[in-house]
Amino acid sequence: MNARKLLLLDLQLLALVILASRAALLVHEVGGHALPAWVFGGGGITIRLSMLGGGSVEWEREFHGWRGMVSSLGGIFLNLATGALAWVLSRRMKRDGPAVASLLIFGAGSVAGAIVYLANGFYYGSGDPVGFAPDSGELSRAQWIWILFLPPAFGVGWLACRHFIEYLSSHLALERTVARAGWLIGTAGVAGLAYGGLWMALRQPDKEGSTREWRIEREIARETQRRAEAPPPPSDDAPAPPAPPVRVRPEEVKDRVPSPLGPSVLYATFALAGLAGLKKRPPPAPPECVPPGVPIGLALLAAAVVAAFRLLG
Repeated sequence: MNARKLLLLDLQLLALVILASRAALLVHEVGGHALPAWVFGGGGITIRLSMLGGGSVEWEREFHGWRGMVSSLGGIFLNLATGALAWVLSRRMKRDGPAVASLLIFGAGSVAGAIVYLANGFYYGSGDPVGFAPDSGELSRAQWIWILFLPPAFGVGWLACRHFIEYLSSHLALERTVARAGWLIGTAGVAGLAYGGLWMALRQPDKEGSTREWRIEREIARETQRRAEAPPPPSDDAPAPPAPPVRVRPEEVKDRVPSPLGPSVLYATFALAGLAGLKKRPPPAPPECVPPGVPIGLALLAAAVVAAFRLLG
């Protein structure tokens, strides 16, 4: 494959990653959170979507019991369901091309993203997984559950790598393991790095965050409340002036937040699974050309979708 064809393939993959991630975000926030909140009468629903990252949904009425569980966990499980369906459909299509790649990227990305969210949510005790404790919102005693997601992470990473290599085999010669590893880096790796660079450049912290950041915010809120409710020291002098507002800095509560060890192990598990998936040689596939108009059209569509998220999200 010459440089021009590789560039077109990478552009196509980057556009599909952008479109798949935005579709998964809509499924998560609108279908998994906003819709249940509307059905349960949450009222005042506000949806916030970032251009390339995550989002959030807020509503006025607080839910408890099973309603709280559904409204909190709906996004994760809807991503799992739609991702698994798209992944299965991608395997049933006979011809490789953008349609297969889009279903595979959406499917594998949705399933892997849900596993990451669940594992990190239990590890940090924050985010949507607190829906497993809808009344208390406390997962400290269940932090160990994150370990249970390591085997599924390995399986998803292994299958995703194998299936993507099979897709690439219609564009590239992948007889040797070294060739498969090199072309995986040159295609999915390049597209992933490009997406990460765009996300960093367009990141909107007011609309997105991470389970670790949310845990830090939660600890800051707890410490702020504790200090505000603490009785003033006794004094025989004249009444002291009103105390200034309580301000708690992130570094003051960082010792209460678990280290990034757990997420690092999780991501390493995905990486090792991908390496293991490279060992199997893909079945032979007829060559598939990359018409220039398809990647360029997908890139323009992806740019339009990102712009729409910027205006409407």
